[in-house]
Amino acid sequence: MNQHVENMIAAFFEAIQPWKSAYSKARLSFIAVKRDDTLVILAARVYLSAGFRNPTKDWFEAGDVVAGQLELSGGGAPFLQAIEAIASPDGFAIPERGRLVLRADDNQNISVGPPDLLHAEGLNQGNRLAVLTLCGGRRDMLAPQPQSDWMLKAAERPFDSLTELSVEFGLGATPNTHTTLEVIANTAAEVWLHSSVDEGKAVLGLWLAPDLDRSKARLGYRVLDRNIVVTRGSVDGNKLDWGERLGDVIGELSLEVPRGAVVQCIASYAGHAHHLRWIADPQTYQNARAAVLSNVDQTGKLLRGYLLPDLPPRGKAADDFESAVAWMLWGLGFAPVSFGMSPKTRDAFDILAVSPRGDFVVVECTLGLLRAESKLSKLSAREAALHKMLATSGLQHVRVLPVIVTAMTRDEIKADLCAAAETGVLVLSREDIEAVLDGERLRFANADQLFEQALRNLAESQSPQDAPLLSAV
Repeated sequence: MNQHVENMIAAFFEAIQPWKSAYSKARLSFIAVKRDDTLVILAARVYLSAGFRNPTKDWFEAGDVVAGQLELSGGGAPFLQAIEAIASPDGFAIPERGRLVLRADDNQNISVGPPDLLHAEGLNQGNRLAVLTLCGGRRDMLAPQPQSDWMLKAAERPFDSLTELSVEFGLGATPNTHTTLEVIANTAAEVWLHSSVDEGKAVLGLWLAPDLDRSKARLGYRVLDRNIVVTRGSVDGNKLDWGERLGDVIGELSLEVPRGAVVQCIASYAGHAHHLRWIADPQTYQNARAAVLSNVDQTGKLLRGYLLPDLPPRGKAADDFESAVAWMLWGLGFAPVSFGMSPKTRDAFDILAVSPRGDFVVVECTLGLLRAESKLSKLSAREAALHKMLATSGLQHVRVLPVIVTAMTRDEIKADLCAAAETGVLVLSREDIEAVLDGERLRFANADQLFEQALRNLAESQSPQDAPLLSAV
């Protein structure tokens, strides 16, 4: 292991040092390829956490592909040593299984960048998620396709693909370029899931990893009434009312708030925000459109099922997805019209949406990759045609934003993001859709503000620093 890799691993652990006592547990998940007594990693993750609710997965083996999970013990120093061992030529010994190693291509070194202390995947869920990513050799040299996927289909416990196996073992839909080892430090403090707002009273809770100092924790809040912050403040952890709530030890705070208000809660520790959650009265809406959607889809499962379909798609999934995107835009305050559902207008636009201020959003919907079926180039051409038509009508001042919405994750479309940025197209992925469904944007929407934020996010995606895309809706 070279000095740069050692330095980056040390920098990661130094960054989480203020709350290191939160990480009493660690779990190693991996998929690897057997080479004699060595297990060469395809994808692996070490999760650092206060605890794990689910047991480890059973060992899986098909041909030369293996997958496993195991608990690491001993605390911070042994966790660090295990990570360094995996990244070293000798590997990390797994009793009776072999030595697990992240291996680079011949005459190459493992590559690693600086720790990402606010990872995009965490931000979309309101979490401080610290991630260190180490990259080895090319995946296709270890697991050629389609041979590997077809080998998994024939296993005693069959999997459709390496991607499905990755998801099963907590590795996400891993990209198919290089082998990776990720170290992930989970959130050390959280806003309690069962915090509530009911008839003008907010009951807010703070969960803290058991070994952390309550006096260093803080529960912050912003109370919004009709999109205006009417109250903001915070309470230190040692001044909260601590007790057992539904099996968890929670610090609780009660507030009087306006009826129908939305409360943003922020859990902090050692001066760092770790988690935020939006909380609202489920019976009260300040967005009439969201109330209508809730009445049409009372369980919320219909909209979620259409927007987050199982992939690969089946039946009318593409049409359902396009319809649901239009519903979502309407709920967010836009005025959408769907052209893509009719054969006679399918070549015009999928969806055209207008903000209250009169700006246009040209939307292309896809369940797959961005460049499939020339979707990016078609969207760019449609945007240019709309600009020309508006200018001819003396409406040059009207802004037009091209957006492509995909049901795939950001990792799965990573190869297409640069092409989208180069053509001036904003990309909304599965994570952005989840942020709308799981947050309070539908309940408390402002389409004009969302349009302005989307323009800023598009500009960031085109910056030389390749800034990560943030949720634009």
